[in-house]
Amino acid sequence: MAHKTLAIIAVLSLVGVTFLVYLAMTFESPEATRTVTIDTPQPAPVERVMPAAAPAAADARPAQPAAELVSIPVAPAVEPEPEEPSEPLPSLNTSDPFVVARLASMEMGASLLRVLAPEDLIRKFVVFVSNAAEGELPLLEYPLRRIDSEFIATEIDTNLFEMSPLTHQRFDSLVDLLVELDPQQAVSVYRALRPLFQEAYAEIGYQGSFDAVLIRAIDQIMNAPSEIGPFQLIKPSVMFLYAESRIEDMTPVQKQLLRLGPENTAKLQSVLPAYRERLQAGR
Repeated sequence: MAHKTLAIIAVLSLVGVTFLVYLAMTFESPEATRTVTIDTPQPAPVERVMPAAAPAAADARPAQPAAELVSIPVAPAVEPEPEEPSEPLPSLNTSDPFVVARLASMEMGASLLRVLAPEDLIRKFVVFVSNAAEGELPLLEYPLRRIDSEFIATEIDTNLFEMSPLTHQRFDSLVDLLVELDPQQAVSVYRALRPLFQEAYAEIGYQGSFDAVLIRAIDQIMNAPSEIGPFQLIKPSVMFLYAESRIEDMTPVQKQLLRLGPENTAKLQSVLPAYRERLQAGR
């Protein structure tokens, strides 16, 4: 098990969307990852149907006098109010100061910025969420800074260890910060930056809506199985592994939630529906 902390929740994120921050903040990097190619559905061909010609009249009839027209006053059409022009977005390569300014405007924004990675926020968020949507975790490049504490395990026998509850506690302050973020504000920031997220998503070779990917990442957290420790570990080399094969065979995202601990996981799962609902409504 690696000790490098992942950067989130959405997604909780972020960088635009706080969900990303939710996800990224709670995980540590795994050994490997895999990329899943998503095919883009092709639109079905549209059959054009020409209207049938009107049948010719069987016999000609004398024209009837036109009915007297009655003038009905019509209310003038209501012109839609012009939309306020949105602030122009920077290029993806120069987006960090813009993103930081947007996040700083949020409540708890200053605290959030202290835990975010210092550069390339949107790209790192997109890579993280794209992996998390498939139950995987990237090897490097997380949206959040490393936690200044290590994974803690107690040796109970020869090459047999037990995960310490202190491992969960090192995430407490981070999770509490994420839970206090306002989902409405976070998703509003995400929507303002959505074109940049979409561009970064296309940049890594995918097509389709990044909103849908973010929702799938949220679902990975919400649907993770609930497991209560303590968990026994082995260490055949430099990496810890779960001694129980059923646990070790879980997805990387599910195993990282075990490190987060049941209480912190429950906190995240309790707020994620608010992010999901707002993202779904905006699609």
